Amino acid sequence: MIQRGLITGLMTVLLAGAVPAGAQFLAADLIYLPVAAHTAGENNSNWRTDLFITNVEDTPVDVAIVYLPTGLASNSGVFFDRSTWLGGRESDGFGFVDPALADIPPHGTVVLRDPVGEYWVSELNVDSAGAMVLFAYEAGSLQEDGTRIFKNVILNSRIFNQTTIWEPDPENEGEFLEVDATYGQGMPGVPWYSLVSSSAVSEDGNFSFQILTGANENRDFRYNLGVVNASDPLTTITVAIQPFQGNGEPFLDVSDQPMFQTVILPPASHVQYNSVLRTLFGLASVPDDVRINVSFVAWESGGDTANPGFACYGSLVDNRSNDPTTILPSFGFPYDVDCMWGPDGGGEAAKSGSAARQGRRPLEIPSR
Repeated sequence: MIQRGLITGLMTVLLAGAVPAGAQFLAADLIYLPVAAHTAGENNSNWRTDLFITNVEDTPVDVAIVYLPTGLASNSGVFFDRSTWLGGRESDGFGFVDPALADIPPHGTVVLRDPVGEYWVSELNVDSAGAMVLFAYEAGSLQEDGTRIFKNVILNSRIFNQTTIWEPDPENEGEFLEVDATYGQGMPGVPWYSLVSSSAVSEDGNFSFQILTGANENRDFRYNLGVVNASDPLTTITVAIQPFQGNGEPFLDVSDQPMFQTVILPPASHVQYNSVLRTLFGLASVPDDVRINVSFVAWESGGDTANPGFACYGSLVDNRSNDPTTILPSFGFPYDVDCMWGPDGGGEAAKSGSAARQGRRPLEIPSR
């Protein structure tokens, strides 16, 4: 059965100019890391990724990780069995096993150094950049049919360039030694409830697109942009990528039409555009006040039910040092503070949005 969905009001979404706002809730039982790498990059850079997994529960937790190699090709096959998964117990049928991922103690943290290189690159010889999907569950609760007792963890990562720098030689004045060094950036995992959703469009806000700021490309910097299809394994999505000038107006093409590129992402696929403004739009040099919207356009599924979603990210990289800065995406609408932080109990105070916000804020601007 083929299902299709089209996001209406595409140009309204693409041209929306709302101010970014959002909330930082990261704990979940299903988390997407939108990029991870063990790869060589531009300007002689060499990228690696370390993972930091924290159990926020009061009971031991197990974790399993799936790697989605980059490229506009379907990775849905990795969800047919566990042969390419990394988990903590060999008895659970994982192709790769790291005992540290089993019985993570309550409120404990596990660190994985360069798992992309250690497992998927060296063992499977697959592309060395992509995305990851993490599943967390009560220790020992994973069943043959995939059912589990959901538990929550936090996933963070450090993506860094391995390089060398010159330091003064303490034993020889005026001479220098070449030593190993790294330049890195943090990239948090995205919980399933924070994914961009094709259906999250209502009078309360449009959560079918996200905004990436600080898109600067010139002699000094390059800007990379990535997207991972975080839908179910049978759903293909189409997204639009569109840059905007600092005055809020879209960039125009030679026909004076707004520039944007649509991208079709097969199930569970990942793509990254290095120097995205140059490679996708031919913009050779832009200032640091450019933003980019990544928006749902449509989806298509071969299953009876579909759950379309995606995660995206930006990275501003210094062309001389290859030092990266993470650019996290934001929805163009504020978090529902009334729902999460409203006054206790009922009554008029609980119904009043202004009362809820006033009760939550710790500081206000003083009167003159």
